[in-house]
Parts: sequence; structure tokens; C-alpha cells
Amino acid sequence: MKSYYADYLGAKLHYRVGGKQDAPILVLLHGGFGSIDDFAELIPFLRRHFHLVSVDTRGHGRSTLGDVSLTYAQAADDIKHILQQMNITKFSILGFSDGGTIAYRLGTTEYGVEKIITVGAHWHSDNLQEVRSMFEALDIAFVNEYMAEQIKVYFAQNPQANLEKWISSLKAMWLDESASGYPNEAVAQIRAPVLAVRGEADFLLSLKDMAALQQHLPDIHLMNVPFAAHEVLKEQPNQLWAAIQAFFK
Repeated sequence: MKSYYADYLGAKLHYRVGGKQDAPILVLLHGGFGSIDDFAELIPFLRRHFHLVSVDTRGHGRSTLGDVSLTYAQAADDIKHILQQMNITKFSILGFSDGGTIAYRLGTTEYGVEKIITVGAHWHSDNLQEVRSMFEALDIAFVNEYMAEQIKVYFAQNPQANLEKWISSLKAMWLDESASGYPNEAVAQIRAPVLAVRGEADFLLSLKDMAALQQHLPDIHLMNVPFAAHEVLKEQPNQLWAAIQAFFK
């Protein structure tokens, strides 16, 4: 896959393009504290069937943070900017965790979105009830102890690495209950077919919270993956790939 950059609102946004040139476009959006590398186990499957656009979201991977606050609304706007730069008007999205939340937001406003797959993604501020204390307690000591590999990759890749600012920005995004945060009931505006996935042992997204999406999207497909926690795309890539293939038939 070939790397490109888009300059936008003070940031250099990194993305990669590859896969099958004449195939449907699939945008890959990773999770918080992650990068394009989150999809490493799936890329060998996806690149044979899709034209892939993989984005390091603002402040992550090789993308700098820039001059604006990191919010789900801003992240969605960044993706729109990149796709407009590429003259892409129709696309599907595979979003993991925060990337899935961004995908939901894009789906509420961008009617060029053809299909949406989310993995372990919050969609409503009510989803914070069980994880708020964990998000609020997040600090450098915690991430160094429990996310050592992600932090190592961050410092190796990011040209303006600033761990304290990165953590603060992510906490603010995760705890944002304003209009720039979670899409909430606006998910009902999504016109594209949706497949929502979680691991059965996901400690961030409960089965109840994922299933509540059906109240707003009656035709949604829900998948609770056995033998997986939050990172289904790394823990059970074959099961996820089988579901993606069925979803795109």
C-alpha cells in the first residue's frame, strides 16, 4: 500500500491506498491509541476484494494532531476531507472502536456511504456509564503499563509525538457528550446497511448497548463473536472476514 498525506487544519493526515484497483472502496478507520496497523491481520483478506483507503486519524500513527481539538465530529470531517481530495463519492467503511464511532457519524450525514461495519464501537453517550471511571482515570502511568506496545509504535511513527497531549485529547473525545461527540439517536438517519460486531468478552462495549442499536436501525445486523474481547479484528480475523464476505454479497 502506498502512503499519502493531506494537509488540513494544521495537521498532516496520513493515509494509505492499495488493494484491488477496480474494486469497491473500503475505508479503514482504527481505534484510539491505534493506527492503520490495527488492521494488519485483515489486510491480506481485504486487499484481494477491495480498493482500500486506510487512515491514521488525527494525532495517531503518522498523522499529527494539528490546531483543532480531537473530537468524533472533527475526525469525521478529516475523513471527508481526505476522500474529497481523492475525488471519492461512494465508499464503505470498516471502523474499529473509535473508528466505528466515526463511521456512525459519517453515516448520518454522508449519503455516499454504501455499507458500514463497526467493531466494538460506542454509538451513544449512554454507553459511557460502565466505562466513564476508567476513561477519567487514564494517565501516562496507566498507558505505559497496559498499552506499552501501542505507545512504542506511537513514538516510532508519529513525527510530533507528545504522549501527555495525546492522552488528554483522547480522554476529552471519549468523555465528550456535546454535539461534537457520539451520534446518539442520530444513528436513525443512517441509510446504509450496518453490521455491528463485538467480541463476547468486550469490556468496553456491552452486548446490551450494541443490541440497543436495533431500536433505531431495525434492519441492522448484529454479531457477537465468541472467543474474542475488544480487538476482534486481531483475535478472530477469520470469523470477522467471513462476516464481511457475507455482508457484501
